[in-house]
Amino acid sequence: MQTPSVWSRTVSLLAGMAAFLVTNGCGPELTTPADTNVSGEWFALGPSAGLSNLTIRLSQTPDGAITGTYVGIGTEGPQFCPPNPPCVTAGPLVGSNTVLHVFFELEHAGRFSGQLIDGQTLRGSMERINLLDPIEFVRVPGIGQ
Repeated sequence: MQTPSVWSRTVSLLAGMAAFLVTNGCGPELTTPADTNVSGEWFALGPSAGLSNLTIRLSQTPDGAITGTYVGIGTEGPQFCPPNPPCVTAGPLVGSNTVLHVFFELEHAGRFSGQLIDGQTLRGSMERINLLDPIEFVRVPGIGQ
């Protein structure tokens, strides 16, 4: 009786792995809306990317699109403050909640990219100009949920 060669066993193994990946290994498109909803009010103490005491109010549609507003305290440099910083900065935000991540852009103030950790925590980073800082938002209980 002849035993299979290493080559034939390797080819069989690779073919089996390829078949598995084609039928089972593919996940959803990364732009697929997440099955979570981040609507509501969130707060981050900061500082992150020149913002502190940051409150965001998010509204998410079924397709994962996020709109809302933000208000926080900005510092000169990363944020555009008048000559006597710190200053209050506020405005609209837009973004999305997908299977990849939660992302939103705060108009004239920076970008957030991160993950919904446990339904009550958004953890990620804020980017502004050439700063990239960690940030963690906590859901404000009872508002917009």
